Amino acid sequence: MAGNKQINNNEKTYDHVLKYTGLFGGVQGLTLLMGVARNKLVALLIGPAGLGFINMYNSVASLIHKSTNLGLGFSAVKHISELSETADSNDLTEYVKTVRTWCFITALLGMALCCLFSHQISYWSFSSYEYASEFCFLSPIIAMMTVTTGEMAIMKGLKQLKKVAIASACGALATLLVCIPVYSLFGMDGIVLSLLLCNASVLLVTLFFSCQALPWQISLRSAAVLASGIPMVRLGIGYIIAGVFGQGAEYIIRTMIQEYSDIAHVGLYNSGYIMTVSYASMVFVAIEADFFPRLSAACKNVKTANRIINQQIEICVLLISPVLIGFVISMPYLIQILYSWEFNAAVPMAISATMFMFFKALTLPVAYLALARGDSKMFMTTELVYDIFIALAVPFAFKHYGLMGAGWAVSAGGFIYFLLIHALYRFKYGYVFSSRILSVYVLQFLLLSVVIAIFLYFKDYIAEFFGVGDNVVKWVVGVSAFALSVFASFRVLKRETTFISDLKTRFTNKKERK
Repeated sequence: MAGNKQINNNEKTYDHVLKYTGLFGGVQGLTLLMGVARNKLVALLIGPAGLGFINMYNSVASLIHKSTNLGLGFSAVKHISELSETADSNDLTEYVKTVRTWCFITALLGMALCCLFSHQISYWSFSSYEYASEFCFLSPIIAMMTVTTGEMAIMKGLKQLKKVAIASACGALATLLVCIPVYSLFGMDGIVLSLLLCNASVLLVTLFFSCQALPWQISLRSAAVLASGIPMVRLGIGYIIAGVFGQGAEYIIRTMIQEYSDIAHVGLYNSGYIMTVSYASMVFVAIEADFFPRLSAACKNVKTANRIINQQIEICVLLISPVLIGFVISMPYLIQILYSWEFNAAVPMAISATMFMFFKALTLPVAYLALARGDSKMFMTTELVYDIFIALAVPFAFKHYGLMGAGWAVSAGGFIYFLLIHALYRFKYGYVFSSRILSVYVLQFLLLSVVIAIFLYFKDYIAEFFGVGDNVVKWVVGVSAFALSVFASFRVLKRETTFISDLKTRFTNKKERK
């Protein structure tokens, strides 16, 4: 009986993981489509150089935002979630007021620092003081990003995950509707105005949904309110320092690429990175909103924590592997559709960086264990090692091997991080990687490796050997690998969850009603 109960619990957990991954992945897919339309139109209107400027501005804004928000968007989730289950409504309301007060203060801090150091930021970014005024005008973006992050944290903590998803989708739609007219009218001269209006739109949409749960209140003069936020700030310090490391590494990479080449290559690198890393990350969007709270509750029990982590890894790998193979197959066409012919040079970089996402699926759920256990030092150490490697490897690879070399450096960083996390966390926390479906992992890895190798290096040799066109080789190999990947993932999901059978039942019932 105990064995059957354990199996049923495993199935329920598996279905739970799949449900929320599907929910946020689906919403992320809609957001992705709107982002695709926006990027396509912006690429046509202002070209690679314009996208390069946008990326540099966004990188600086994100770096300052993550440097000054004290990790409130992360740490607030855990505290609000606990209060929503154990405390009365007054305590919850007061704590949300504390979160919003601290977010408001750090928003002003970030905006002030951006203005204060605008000349230095301009020189570090473009080796010129010419863009200091642009960075000063962009400073309100940092304040808006901080407040938006805090409001999202409040909704996550209150477990209003559907509102989080809807707010994200509506925010993406708002940015699409706002930025296109601006670029149509002003071209590259409208970049600063567009970024301001887009972030303001996202903030207003987020506030609309979050204030439905609890009206917006702050208390800047209350020493008690400020003091009650200190534990939250302490918890978020490790997360924010890691975020600064990551954003700093990305800033260094883009600055060095501009130094070795030009701003257009920054735009090309960013386009390839978005195609592979950002778009494929929709599989992981449920990790912070759903997986992290579950792991935090069970982290003291090593066996339970290992089971939760390994199930999340399995779902991530099963879902993302066919997506990555599909991306490699369609990348040359996606670049044309989503951007323009001017971005074709980003295709090899995007394909060579694809392996990074496979390693991320095997690593990201494990990496959250340190945060769940409150070990910010371990989390910061591993993030710092990874970021140093990436900040050194990507510019070096770009300088000597171009954009494709930069893509391989990104993938190498994912592999290094995979080895580092699994080795350290096994020693420190007793985490044990499950080999239950190891054969599926190996198969998916081999399929992805073969497709990447064919598309980047061997298609011409194989085409010449068989006397066919290289497009025939790419489609035969690619489609065959994709079909095998989908079959392997489908087979495991059908065995481990009731999701597939539930879909069949719903489809049958609808058919019978008709």
